[in-house]
Amino acid sequence: MQFDYKDFHIEASPLDEGGHYYARAKIYRRASVGGDTVEVKWSGDLGDYPSDAAAIEAAQRWAIQWCDENSA
Repeated sequence: MQFDYKDFHIEASPLDEGGHYYARAKIYRRASVGGDTVEVKWSGDLGDYPSDAAAIEAAQRWAIQWCDENSA
């Protein structure tokens, strides 16, 4: 799932490993007009969850919290 939040673009996705879904997120600073998008944070694995939907939700929560704590 990809979405924009404040000045960031977030990619929240699960990694499926044999029935376990690991939450992950990448956060990019949205580019200004004519600029490139820059990756600012990669979460790594955020824990395993029983479904891909639960993993995506966890990744979204983590990314939003990180953006709130690191907004300039």
